[in-house]
Amino acid sequence: MATDHAARWAWMREHTPATKRYVYLNAGFCGARTIEVSDAMKRRIDLEMEIGPTTKESMDDRADLTKRLRIATAQMMGADVDEIAITGNTTEGVNIGVNGVALQAGDRVVTTNIEHGGGMIPAYWTRRKYGTEVTIVPIEHGNGSGEMVERFDQAIDDKTKLVILSEISYATGQTLPLAEIVRLAHARGATVVVDGAQTGGHIPIDAHALGVDVYAIPAHKWLCGPEGLGMLYVRRDRIADLDPVKVSGRAAASYDFAGHFEAKQGDVTKFEVSTNSTPVVAGTLQAVEQYLESGPDAVWDRVRELTHYGEDRIGGIAGVELTGGRTDSTRSGLFFFSVPGVDPAFITGYLQGEAHVVCRSVKQAGSVRLSMHVYNTEAEVETVAELIAKVAKDGNVPEQYRVAAGPVEG
Repeated sequence: MATDHAARWAWMREHTPATKRYVYLNAGFCGARTIEVSDAMKRRIDLEMEIGPTTKESMDDRADLTKRLRIATAQMMGADVDEIAITGNTTEGVNIGVNGVALQAGDRVVTTNIEHGGGMIPAYWTRRKYGTEVTIVPIEHGNGSGEMVERFDQAIDDKTKLVILSEISYATGQTLPLAEIVRLAHARGATVVVDGAQTGGHIPIDAHALGVDVYAIPAHKWLCGPEGLGMLYVRRDRIADLDPVKVSGRAAASYDFAGHFEAKQGDVTKFEVSTNSTPVVAGTLQAVEQYLESGPDAVWDRVRELTHYGEDRIGGIAGVELTGGRTDSTRSGLFFFSVPGVDPAFITGYLQGEAHVVCRSVKQAGSVRLSMHVYNTEAEVETVAELIAKVAKDGNVPEQYRVAAGPVEG
């Protein structure tokens, strides 16, 4: 890690109170907030309390916060401001993309076997609703980028109308070669919808360079913002031909009460339905600006550095198997491992009970997942390693931790 970034990571740690009580390794589920993010939310809540939420001052502040969030998100995603919609979460954004494409029986929808339910179920739903053919690209954690591209090349044909995938898999931590997959898909006439639940605030995003059609991200994971908000990129030349999933007045260019209605076409706000929580907008804006101040490339380098450290330290323990992406092209800040024969949910309960280590298990991968963020340290990886060495040696965890536990989402 370059020394000029060390002070920033120390600042992030000092300003993230959860790190004082916990080894918080779960940004891939929900990131730990800084004092500044919480303060931004509190300021807005206090403003609404003191002068009311619909006074001119409050309404002007709401408009300003929303405008600034679009600008900051566009900067973060390598997009233009008029390509950014504010949604409820990543899954809503994915659904906007998936359901906005005109599909019919016999069309092919391509996805992978390492998707979250927020991408997988929308794919299956197209089969249920339209009679599409769903093709699942098999990806193993040891696959490199070249192997992934070859498998997508085999799966995407001229019948393919839609490709749904994560740029970083929640189930393996692998970074997929998105730009190459987009080129394949577009050459064969398919729309690409990206589930960015694990990317915003994690990997630098350049939507224009990627060429992707739809890209959805959340506020609450790697950005370490509040829950209940997402941001959606829709490429400008696709806005008009993608139909909104849910509609309200924002989907209308004009209408009256005598039968006249004209739909918005090329305006990205047609994908927005109604009012968002302004305190949540305020917190999200602070989180995005905080990430931009840290530097997306620097964050990406640091989280992968911590993952590499985990590979060396935890991967070096006898009886431990590494189960995530490990090549330079696929490694991310999500680190996966298992102790064969020991339920990963038991291990996460043990880690939190014994040393306040907060992480999660991923049943789909049969693994424990650590989310290595910039507020984490090598010393925290050592804490995990020491406990995992005991688990590997004993072949299980103490009885009190052998209970079904762990989130089913995230």
